[in-house]
Parts: sequence; C-alpha cells; structure tokens
Amino acid sequence: MAAQAITSQDINALTGRTYPELESGGPSLRALLRRFATWYEGNRRYRETVFELSRLSDYVLADIGIGRHQIREIALATRRRAA
Repeated sequence: MAAQAITSQDINALTGRTYPELESGGPSLRALLRRFATWYEGNRRYRETVFELSRLSDYVLADIGIGRHQIREIALATRRRAA
C-alpha cells in the first residue's frame, strides 16, 4: 500500500478546525541556515574576543587603552561589526 500525503484539508476535516495552507513565501531552509550560521559566527567571535582579552594582564590592557570592565562591550562591538 502506498503512503498518501496528508494535506491541511485532511487535518481540518478530522479536527473540525481550520488551518491555513502553507505559504511558499516563508523563509526557506537555506535562509534559516544562513541566519543561524551568521549568528553562530558572531557568537564564536564574541566568545573568542572575551577569552583573548581576559587572558591579558591589567598592565597590558591599560597599555592598549582598555579597562577590564570594557572587555564585554568591546567583544559585543566586534560581534556587531562581523554581522
């Protein structure tokens, strides 16, 4: 016996509710994956920046004009620039 595709009309008939048809104008899987990859890359860059700057001593950070309290702010700016 061959499998049949279940349509929204079948679901509507069984449940007594009306569900809209799927629109083809929605985001594609490729677009969603691209957005996820962009988000992940930004997140990775943020974590990497925080890690690298946190490893520096207070003296080195002062030499380059950064306070330890500014590390996350700088990492967020780096993440925004990457996007």
